[in-house]
Amino acid sequence: MSTLDAYEQEVSYQVEDIPMLMQEMKSRWLSKEEQLNTLITGSGDSFAAVMLAERLSGFRIQCIDPFELLSMIASRRILYIVSVSGSTRAVLDAMDRAHRHGMKVVAITANAESKLARGADSTILIRFKRTGMLTAGSIGFTASLVASASLAVNMDDVSVDVKDVFSKASDDAGGIVLAEHNYIVGDVLTYPLAVYGSAKLYEVLGARASYCRLEQFCHMEVFSLKEGDKVLILSSEEKARMLADGLRSNGIDATLLEYCNNEDRCNGRYEDETLSRLLYYTFLLQITVLNNAKRLGLRECAFVNHRLLGLSSSLIY
Repeated sequence: MSTLDAYEQEVSYQVEDIPMLMQEMKSRWLSKEEQLNTLITGSGDSFAAVMLAERLSGFRIQCIDPFELLSMIASRRILYIVSVSGSTRAVLDAMDRAHRHGMKVVAITANAESKLARGADSTILIRFKRTGMLTAGSIGFTASLVASASLAVNMDDVSVDVKDVFSKASDDAGGIVLAEHNYIVGDVLTYPLAVYGSAKLYEVLGARASYCRLEQFCHMEVFSLKEGDKVLILSSEEKARMLADGLRSNGIDATLLEYCNNEDRCNGRYEDETLSRLLYYTFLLQITVLNNAKRLGLRECAFVNHRLLGLSSSLIY
């Protein structure tokens, strides 16, 4: 099995495993007071996941880069650390610093035997199928997203048809052709997914990508756009529609990706719609990258043969 085949397989596992994980994450919800006493951190894909927890909590839970943890320790009492492997150096250092300052540490990890799980005060185990091969992160990210979200959103009250969301994402990803340089633009909720989507472009395609905030893109990155660039906009906001229309009228290839608008899908409960939207964009980005890798005839994810993989690993682990 190639690393790209493994990536595709793990993307497909999500249809069955994510609903089961959502059930397992029930009753993890923190009260508003508890959220105000909580920090959350992670590295790489996990950092994008914990940024979503921050947003879903109304910014009561505070997300922080593990490398920057020290400056925030005094104001919070509990630190959640999200790491699928439980072995990245930055999160282990963050755990040690937190313990030295009397903070309680809760690990969210897929590896019950990891240094993180063994060293934390308690552990939330995230279970999902994997191929066992080194490949770009997909189901691990989505599992981390769900586990992190369960701290901010009461999963007991959430109902999401994951199969339906995955099917819509797969259909919508079918016509998206990426470019040599891509911009992924997110709004207040979806910006972390712009970060995650860019990571998949780097890892799988070895393509250039920029992750951007909607408002700031209009001030900054818009002036770097060139003919042939691709802009993906993850939003249903009116400003996003105006941006997409304006870019297209000026000859820029822009695709507005809306999970729903007020006229069709978004007629249910806010919590259901919000989590559905996040899963939709996650699946769409994963499948878009996969489709484009196949279109290019790739067999392996770009990062596995990259000359700087050794350097990256030495800095992470």
